[in-house]
Amino acid sequence: MRRTLLPVAALALVAALSGCVTITTPPDAPDPVASARPTASPAGADDGTADPDPAPSAVPDTSGAPATLRALTCEQLKTAALGNGTERYNGYAEPIPLVDGMWSGEDGTVVHMQQPCAVGDLTGDEAADALVPVLMDGGGTGKFWQVVMYGNIDGQPVYVTMVDIGDRTPVESVSIKSRRATVVYLTRPEDASSAEVAVRRTAVYELSGSRLVEISRTDTPYTP
Repeated sequence: MRRTLLPVAALALVAALSGCVTITTPPDAPDPVASARPTASPAGADDGTADPDPAPSAVPDTSGAPATLRALTCEQLKTAALGNGTERYNGYAEPIPLVDGMWSGEDGTVVHMQQPCAVGDLTGDEAADALVPVLMDGGGTGKFWQVVMYGNIDGQPVYVTMVDIGDRTPVESVSIKSRRATVVYLTRPEDASSAEVAVRRTAVYELSGSRLVEISRTDTPYTP
């Protein structure tokens, strides 16, 4: 055993003295040169340069667009109510429910919705309201005409107010334009009898609060 070790030790001593020692790097050690090199980052990750925005979609985003405001229809008014909790219709304490545009009271009074009806914005909220003539017949000689306004609340008619046109003063037409209501009806001079109709009146109204206020009128002669 001693004879084998001595030659090996002698060879190692000779190699060390001659300066020919070779050092082998372990296979798992990192390359010193490679470790000193900076590691490349993915494009746009850390250099502050973001990827360009993706191409815009061909379909426009309408998620934030306002919903279309549905206009009232004349057909809806036939089942609406006349009057509400704060605005009474002709003094009635409770709203009058219409059925197919009509209502009959226990006292014989009949309320009948008339034509034509007009649809348009009177309140300024861009939701089209409605205006319609109404005839109240108490059973006697009186035939009382009114023009009723309905506001548009979520596409449903809600009674707002009425304008009393008079006794035996038939409404010929109603219209709405530029937040103004125009009513054309037949009437008579102040000193004429109730049975006489001799004037065609064009009256223009604006909504003020919860009232339709007349702002102008034009009279022309009328011959039956």
